[in-house]
Amino acid sequence: MSKRNKNIEVEINETPNSKNDFTELELIVRKKVIGKLQQQADGPVSVEFKSGDKRTVQTIEEGIQSIIAEYNLHDE
Repeated sequence: MSKRNKNIEVEINETPNSKNDFTELELIVRKKVIGKLQQQADGPVSVEFKSGDKRTVQTIEEGIQSIIAEYNLHDE
């Protein structure tokens, strides 16, 4: 038998650390931060997972997908 897919809401919030050329976003599931994204100007995006691991990706969308994949793999 297969498991049913559950819909889980993911919030993407901009943190107070965001300034003119610096963007910082948090991904939140069930009131818990599952990862952060940081981007300086139009440079690469730094991804920090809940586990503390860090990775660099090209776009914010790619970073969001990486954090959600990591969450689905290890925390759900």
